[in-house]
Amino acid sequence: MKKKLLLVIICLSFYCGFSQSQEIDSLKSSLTNAKIHDTIKIKTCLNLAGKYGNYSLDSLKKYTLIAIDLSKKNNDYLLDGGYYFMGIYYSDKGEINKAKASYKKALPLVDSISNKKKFAQILSAYANLLSGTNELDEQISYYTRALKIMESIGDKSKVAFTQYNISNVYRHAGIDTLAIDYLKRALVNAEVSGLSSLKAHIMNNLTIFALKNNDLEKANTYLKEAEKVCKATGSQLLCFRTFLQKGRYLEELKKTDEAEEAFLTALENAKIRNVPQDILLAYTYLGKHYELSGNPQKAIQNFKKAQEQDPINSERIMSPFSYMSWSRAESKLGNYKSSNEYLLKHVKIMDSLNSEKNKRSLANAEAKYQTEKKDKEIVTQQLELKEKEVEIQKEKTQNNYMLGAIVFLAIATTLLVFLFKQRQKRKNQELLTLKREFQIKTLESLIEGEEKERHRVAKELHDGVNGDLAAIKYKLSSLLEMNNKVIKEAITMIDDSCKQVRAISHNLIPPSLENFDLLEAAQVYCSNLNDVTEGLEITFQHLGVTIQLPKKAEVNIFRIIQELVTNAIRHAEAEKINVQISCRDNTIQVTVEDNGKGFDKDNIESDGIGLSNVQSRADYLNAEIDFISNNEGTSYTIEIDKDTLNGN
Repeated sequence: MKKKLLLVIICLSFYCGFSQSQEIDSLKSSLTNAKIHDTIKIKTCLNLAGKYGNYSLDSLKKYTLIAIDLSKKNNDYLLDGGYYFMGIYYSDKGEINKAKASYKKALPLVDSISNKKKFAQILSAYANLLSGTNELDEQISYYTRALKIMESIGDKSKVAFTQYNISNVYRHAGIDTLAIDYLKRALVNAEVSGLSSLKAHIMNNLTIFALKNNDLEKANTYLKEAEKVCKATGSQLLCFRTFLQKGRYLEELKKTDEAEEAFLTALENAKIRNVPQDILLAYTYLGKHYELSGNPQKAIQNFKKAQEQDPINSERIMSPFSYMSWSRAESKLGNYKSSNEYLLKHVKIMDSLNSEKNKRSLANAEAKYQTEKKDKEIVTQQLELKEKEVEIQKEKTQNNYMLGAIVFLAIATTLLVFLFKQRQKRKNQELLTLKREFQIKTLESLIEGEEKERHRVAKELHDGVNGDLAAIKYKLSSLLEMNNKVIKEAITMIDDSCKQVRAISHNLIPPSLENFDLLEAAQVYCSNLNDVTEGLEITFQHLGVTIQLPKKAEVNIFRIIQELVTNAIRHAEAEKINVQISCRDNTIQVTVEDNGKGFDKDNIESDGIGLSNVQSRADYLNAEIDFISNNEGTSYTIEIDKDTLNGN
């Protein structure tokens, strides 16, 4: 099981850390360039030390020492950064005194005025070093100094980290209210700064309080968020802490095997990172787990392994509850002397953490910080109020002088804009009128030309071709006495030709349209077509009152009907065509419907002139066209306002 877990963790770390590995390789490669200056090498080494912080302490130490050596040869350039990273190294190795010495060397090298951010960072690191000690008041003091600096420069990300660390101090001291309060503040700043890893660490700590209050639903929610980030980043530190809390959560659910698996995963992450304190902590959690699950011998083995990681500092690092669990395990095996020894250690640590002195120190530190913060806010607000009063007074003086000018300019501008818009509106109206008149005249000329041509062609057909055909017929009739069959057939063909010529002539210039009105012309046209067209039924309907229209309007409406009916016969393969003219109030509606195959109105051939003629005549009549065409047929509706026909 352990080997499988280790393999999963290594694979996860490989895929998630691939891009970071590329960046580290690039930095290493740049160090081999002999041409780059020592100052660049110092920066690169410190950058590498930072990259290795969560992955390899040995690599962190290696590149930090190189940076320190180069710094001393170059006027102590960035030497504070070297001592800072050595402090981190010694801290993670559990060598507290060496870590303190490194941080104390770094602090004087930093200008606390010009480089506030770095100074606060080292203060926080020093305070973090005191975690788990009895020096709680000193720890809070350093964190509070760092927090003030970060708040003054508006660095929300560092504020979030510091608030998180302060929360940990209050948590270990048992002051849960303040611990949770600082955690929530840190969470807000972490979200604003986009610090997903810190947010996950905060979620882990919120899980601790949720489990303490037996709120398993909240604990599960926090753990899911933390585990998601753990898998995404591959951070061994985050995964270590997340799986520790997951193991505790699973223990509450009585899922013993799954809890053991989570604690083992945490241990493997700690081993990969090779931080003795983390490995120690993982073993203590496993020891408590085995003691609770009824395996005291295995529990004691893990507690001893925890102690072996850091024999000097183990008593300081191990939680008092670990000693209580160890005491119970020894008691279950009958080792009462050892059991009493670990019980006394538990009591000693608890007394130290719960001492009134520590709690008063922490409470005083928090009260002092909040008081200073409030005082600073009050002073800042007073200064802002005075500045605003001066600004308001200046603005009032300026406004008194400028108000009259502004009002005058506003009125003048409004008047000019109004006059300009009125003038522009008149010009636009004139342009639209001229454009409309030009379009009407153009359409009128085209339509009149077309009608004249129709008259000429019809007259020539009637007077010329039809007369010639009649003469030929007369001459051929005189030969009928010879009873010649061929002549009879020729006369019959001539009769048919005469009918066709007469039909074409009437189609061009319908006599009913010339002699009567639109309704009769449309009815006669539909009736004649119905008689001569096989397999097609054409009907005409008139609804409403009698229509009185100018002759030009009647001609154009008739031509529209003629064009649409012709299109239905030629292209739609329709069996039924219905033509309807209705008149209600001042609106004339012409409808032509067929049950043919329809067409796609978005893909009409551009070279066809039929529908173009319909649109031109509709424009001339100021009419609106609406049509629907699908596989059930086509329906055209033309609406004409009689009031717009005046003058036509």
